This record gives sequence, C-alpha cells and structure tokens, in this order.
Amino acid sequence: MRAAFIFHLITLFRYPSRLLVVLVLGLAISEPALAANNRCNEPIFGVAGIRIDQRAENASKARDMGIRNAAERAFAIVLDRLLPNAEGQAQFMAAHDLDNFSDFTHIVEENNLEQRYIATLDFCFDAARLRQAMIAARLQWSELQSPPILVVPVWKGPDGARAWYRDNKWLAGWWDAVASYSGLLALRQLDRNLINERQFRGEDLADANSVKLAAAASLVKAEQIMVVMAALDYDGSKPVITITARLFDKNGQLLTDILSGDQMVLTNLDQDGFDEMRRKIIAKMDSSWHMANLIDGAVADYLTVFMPVSSVNDWAMRLTALNEVAVVQSYDILSLDTKGGQVVLRLVGSREALGNALAAHKLELVDDDGRLLIKAKPENS
Repeated sequence: MRAAFIFHLITLFRYPSRLLVVLVLGLAISEPALAANNRCNEPIFGVAGIRIDQRAENASKARDMGIRNAAERAFAIVLDRLLPNAEGQAQFMAAHDLDNFSDFTHIVEENNLEQRYIATLDFCFDAARLRQAMIAARLQWSELQSPPILVVPVWKGPDGARAWYRDNKWLAGWWDAVASYSGLLALRQLDRNLINERQFRGEDLADANSVKLAAAASLVKAEQIMVVMAALDYDGSKPVITITARLFDKNGQLLTDILSGDQMVLTNLDQDGFDEMRRKIIAKMDSSWHMANLIDGAVADYLTVFMPVSSVNDWAMRLTALNEVAVVQSYDILSLDTKGGQVVLRLVGSREALGNALAAHKLELVDDDGRLLIKAKPENS
C-alpha cells in the first residue's frame, strides 16, 4: 500500500497541533521506496533478497533447512514492520506458524551443491490472512508506508563540516543504517558520487541551506528531509559530540526538531555510541509513524462521509481507494446521485490514520461546515 506521512506528535514533540497541520502538506508519493518484494500485491507484506548459505549432510536437507530459515527471517521482518513492539511480535510468532500465511516464494538465484545450498529468495505473505490473525489476537498494527524521506548525515568538527567522508564513523554508519532498514519509513539517501559531493557541500547541509536541501529532495523525489548532524567539540581534552536531528519539508523549510527536549550527547568517538544514537533517532521516527497509523480490528468506529464526484469514473476511483485503505474495514453506501454519494465507513483506526491513507490516493478528509467530505486534494498541495 502506498503511503503518506504524518507524525503522532502529541507525546513526542513540543507543538503537536501546529506540526500535525504542517506535516500533512505535500504527502502524495510517486512510488514506494520500500525494498520489499515488488511481486507482492501489497509489498509491505513481502521481503526481497533473503540470502541463504546452508550446509547439511546432503543437498536436499541443506535446501529444506535453508529455505525454512530464510522464510523465518522474512516473516520476522514483516512482523517487525507491522507490529509496534517486540512483545506483540513474540506473542504472534509463538502462536502462529508462518506456513499459515505464506503466499509464494520466488527464487531469484540458487546453486545446489553436494552438501550446500546457496540462494537468494523473495517471500510474499498473504495480507488478508495476516490481518485476520492479528485481529483475532487483538493486536494493533500499522501497514502504511511513509512518503520518501531523504536522510542527510553531517559531521561537524573543528576543521569544518563534512557530508561525504567515507571513513567517518558517523557518516558511514548512516549509509549502512539506511541500506539495512526494512520498516515502514521510506528512507532514501543521495548517491555518493563526485557531482553530488560538489553540489551538496558539508557546510551548506550543516547550515540547512534551504536551496540545497530542496535540490537534494528533488533529486531523489523525497517529500521530507531529515538532517542528522554530529557536532564535535572539546571540553579540555575530552571530546563532546552533540547529536541533532531536524526534519524539513521538500522545500527545505524546518518542520520540527525530532530530538526536542531529548538532547543526545556523547563523550567519546566509539562506534557503539554512534550506532545507539542512530537507533534512537530511527526508533523515534518509527514509533511516531506507527502511533499515527495504528489499526485495531477489535475497536471500531463509524464515520459518515460524503464523496463528491463529477463522473462515474470518479466514483469508481473513490471506491477503489476505500477498498485499498486498511484502516477502513468496510463501508456501506447510503445514497448516490449525480453529485456524489453518502457513505458510512467502519474505521479500525483514528481519523488521522484515515487522512494519511487517503493522502496516498491524492484524497483528503475535510470538514465542510459540519459535514465530512472525502474529496480530491488540490493539485498544488
């Protein structure tokens, strides 16, 4: 499912109501960035490129063991993507076998040796069966992917700011973190090449130059930019590294300080400290996204909306969108005429989650003098 991005900021950020409005703007996505199995009807429920190198007493056993281990890894990735906490993931895995949800396995490449099986596989799990099982287990989950977010790491030291130095632990770690990330955030980075290094200098990125940030976002078709900077200073001979993470819109305008009220400081240059900081920043983003888009099949609410249309094709497109929005469990059409239709939605999530999902289909939920409308987003939004 294609997605739109909005933070659940009530507990994480300082000015929630203002930021919720700001972050809703410009949410349509051109294409999903998730490195999942594109052969799946719903890529969120797929995992691509699981590698196997399994040894056993014979080729057949090595193949069976390797494929099973790979399927377990893929299933764990999908559950980690959908379920917001480790407790829920462990609970679900303990009570269910992945075979109950397997859709298909695609062999990208394989090599059968006498006592060894080497392969790369894609896995796809059945979305409908997984949803029903999570509802039966009374679990909350999220499956909406965010819009593309460009991650811009910067290192700032006494000798200036850098954004491309390959041997820097802070910068290199972010490249690895984005490459290995498999959650709902569509994280992107600029290609490391000479053209980009000359166009996007460390000093400009450290200063959050809006022109440069906008150009970088346009280059990778990102809707937002996250600048994560590590600034090195010294307290006597002791290094002090201050970590900041700021979110900008695609025009380079500041949206929020992700770490507001939770400043992070390191007093050494070891890799473990940098890794922990990266995990905390990504976890904050992940958590806020999940909280804003939770689906809970055990708790339903009903919402009556009017969908204005100008043609039969418009009406068909609106219904298609509703069918693809997971937070809408079902709907009933109350009335229909040449101007549109009155529909009752059965929601299994918040209105914010509904708004996010609709934005992915270039639609919006608006209050028109007390009447809720689902209508097309303005072209310039």
